[in-house]
Amino acid sequence: MLKKSIISVFLIVFILVNVFTVSAASSESYIRADVPGNTELRLSKEMYEATKEITATTFGAEKAFVGMTDIFCTESGDIYLLCGDESRLIHINSDLTVLREINVTDASGNAVNFKGAQGIYCDSANNLYITDTSNGRVIITDNNGLVLQNLKGPDSDLMPSDFLYQPIALEKDEYGYTYILSLGCYYGALMYTPEYEFMGFYGPNTVQASALDALSSLWDKLTSTEAKKSSSVKKLPYSFSDFTFDPDGFMVTTTGAVSSSIYSSKNIGQIKKISHNGGNILFKRSLEGNSGSSTNVDFLETETPVSAKVQSLDSVDVSSDNYIFALDVGRGIIYIYDSECNLMSAFGGGCGKGNRLGTFEDAVALALHGNDILVIDREKCSITVFKPTEYGNLIRKAQTLYISGDYNEANITWQEVLSMNRNCQLAYRGIAMGHYNEGDYKAALEAAKIATDYVAYDLAWQEIISNFIADYFGLIVLAVVLIIVAIVLVAYNLKKRNKKLITNPKLKLFLSSPFHPFNSFDDLKYKKMGSVKIATVVMILFYVASVLNVTSSGFLYTKTLLRNYNSLYTIAGTIGLILLWSVSNWLVCSMFDGKGNFKDVYTATCYALLPWVVFQFVKVILSNFLPLSVSSVVTGLGTVMLIYTFFLLSIAMMKVHEYDFFKFLLTGVVIIFFMILVIFIILMCAILLAQFWTFIASIYEEVVHR
Repeated sequence: MLKKSIISVFLIVFILVNVFTVSAASSESYIRADVPGNTELRLSKEMYEATKEITATTFGAEKAFVGMTDIFCTESGDIYLLCGDESRLIHINSDLTVLREINVTDASGNAVNFKGAQGIYCDSANNLYITDTSNGRVIITDNNGLVLQNLKGPDSDLMPSDFLYQPIALEKDEYGYTYILSLGCYYGALMYTPEYEFMGFYGPNTVQASALDALSSLWDKLTSTEAKKSSSVKKLPYSFSDFTFDPDGFMVTTTGAVSSSIYSSKNIGQIKKISHNGGNILFKRSLEGNSGSSTNVDFLETETPVSAKVQSLDSVDVSSDNYIFALDVGRGIIYIYDSECNLMSAFGGGCGKGNRLGTFEDAVALALHGNDILVIDREKCSITVFKPTEYGNLIRKAQTLYISGDYNEANITWQEVLSMNRNCQLAYRGIAMGHYNEGDYKAALEAAKIATDYVAYDLAWQEIISNFIADYFGLIVLAVVLIIVAIVLVAYNLKKRNKKLITNPKLKLFLSSPFHPFNSFDDLKYKKMGSVKIATVVMILFYVASVLNVTSSGFLYTKTLLRNYNSLYTIAGTIGLILLWSVSNWLVCSMFDGKGNFKDVYTATCYALLPWVVFQFVKVILSNFLPLSVSSVVTGLGTVMLIYTFFLLSIAMMKVHEYDFFKFLLTGVVIIFFMILVIFIILMCAILLAQFWTFIASIYEEVVHR
């Protein structure tokens, strides 16, 4: 009995410990890893951990931090907390021990109301700037709250007639110029001289237009009427939601949620770095090494838990070593990006619940306090303090060295990072470059393959190939000469004995079709020299080549993850496509006086695919040897072979059905439309069958459980 009691007590204690541990723990951290054709989220060791929540009670204050809208940290560490919903301004000292409330008053000593203010800023002279959004002004005070100046909306010919001045954020650059964001302003930031003279707008967003947008615009211009113009909706750029300056003096902006097109819900380009000429200089490197503007990068993701709020990056800060810290106010997630748009870590969350330390109910802004991150939660009236972990300091140090090009020094730190987190793609990437720089090319290949880093892999592979050719150049030349001599001798011997290598007429016709298409397809049609068996073999080889391209190509030419590969799609795209084309072609052309039967169409189609099938096999072999630098040659050759295959198919169909070229094009359009219709019907039938099966299963469940 005593033993059972002890076990019961132990279990209760164990459960309670786990419950309280989970409730006090920070949210999970994750990274976004680049993989062929996509990105995927992976759990990661924490770069930052939530250590405490600060409230008014922490300082012994009676009035809570109600209605917080912004937070700002100076270089000396002082914290200014704006409770814009309550018209309050609070100052917390650098060691988070003393709190004072700043009473904002005018020259006569009267309290100034700034209810609805959205932003707070402190300059190097300790003057404070309150962006009083609701009242359309910026209140400039000294450090004790005495109003020095009210900066109203600019009175300038540069201002649009319909402009509504509603300042939400303010920053100053190193030269004393002032930049102000106005709510809903898509012209960019308002720029002022150090004497607060309006100069114009700075760094506006641009409209991202797709090819479909351009066609739609052209159509609207061609078909526009006065009634249509009056009811049309013009697509405007998105306005900035927050901004700051990096250590190099460039403006870093966030744009909330940005749709790539009026026809798409995909969000991209939420973070930009604006140069002095107004262009975006923030770039992300692709797996192949090409750099693309952050305008085309999605800084958020859809895999995180669904929230009632829309994802939106509305707060940003930049560290002294150029790391970008952004807050998704919709889900309370903090993102850390390096200067190359690599996601270092993402953490926080809560999705409006915030029942654990490090999660939020209504996160509205963040600020960097030295190496710490401060995030204000308007609903909880608190400030959450995140401190860097040992792992966070290591990976940040390693990535800083890597970006600066110090690969050897970074390699040592990356090894430490990897010992703490085997799932870190950046660590393998850094180690690959470190090994390459040291001349250990085989080790570089292994690390680059794990990191899916085509650039490091290609560099190391080129060195290995160059060294191999240099070491065995004589043997390679000798082997090539012997192969050529052997081919010449075999050809000469066959000719001398008047023998032919291929005697089967149907096989000979098939092999000659790419070189003599007109004669070959004439013989296929009129002399019945086509072979269904050979055609079927070609179709199967087409499928095999397509599978091998995905599963057996060299690493540098692999663009699909094997774990995501489904061979059924390959079957549909090869065997299914050939059969669908053959059936559709036969049926449609029968209505357009086509003379070919199904056998002729099927055989001629497969024969026409021979160049493309051969190229696919050659590509698989070459991809295991060629470096990425010649990929454009392989791609160009593939394009030529694809065009030539279409040329052969055109000749084949014209010969089989006795069409001229224009009639072939006409029937080709009808055939493609018919194929689309067939696919649509098949999909609809599949959906109906799935629903019918669900209905049957539900009936079965009801019968069984009654």
